[in-house]
Amino acid sequence: MSEPEKKIKARVQKTKRVFVHNDLSHAAMYFADNIQEKLDRGSRDAIMFDGMACAVMVAFTFEANVNFMGYELEKAGKLPNWDEREGFAKKLKKVFGALSIPVELDKRPLKSMERMKVLRDTLAHGKPVYAEYDQVEIGYHEELDRGAELLAGWEPECTSDSVFEARADLEELWKVMVEKSGLDIWDTMTTGEGGLTFIEHVDPSTPSTHPKT
Repeated sequence: MSEPEKKIKARVQKTKRVFVHNDLSHAAMYFADNIQEKLDRGSRDAIMFDGMACAVMVAFTFEANVNFMGYELEKAGKLPNWDEREGFAKKLKKVFGALSIPVELDKRPLKSMERMKVLRDTLAHGKPVYAEYDQVEIGYHEELDRGAELLAGWEPECTSDSVFEARADLEELWKVMVEKSGLDIWDTMTTGEGGLTFIEHVDPSTPSTHPKT
């Protein structure tokens, strides 16, 4: 019969560096993979929703990337007066300026990030769309009897081609940002470490102080 585990008192030391841009990037990849898998199977089941989720995650990731770089650049003394609460356009200009990356919103890859941000803002501040259609048309009955097209106008940004392009541009920009910053890629990843320093054994009836998860 094995001996029961003994309760101990110990010094617990842990450090962590949790960077949300990694989680957001993985989420964007997850939805992109879902889309690709459906396309490979010849399915389009709810594929627009996957595209919507992927597009929004791309937009979130890019802003998180900018915020991360702003913090790191300020810490390195390369970007004084960094304020994460500023408008995104100002933060982008500051961070890219410190990294010597031109802000070219009319060109890829940054153009894709701007499109995804516009989509994110459109969805986040969703408003009803009212429209009327009254035209004399010629065609077959089934062509003319389609009824109202229930589209809001943002759907093209959620297609597979659009989100695949945006995700590729997101990765390209991130590589450039990391390279220009002088950081090692490991410095941008979520990490943690820790250890225990034994102090003494204690009575098993002593209440545990470690928080439950």
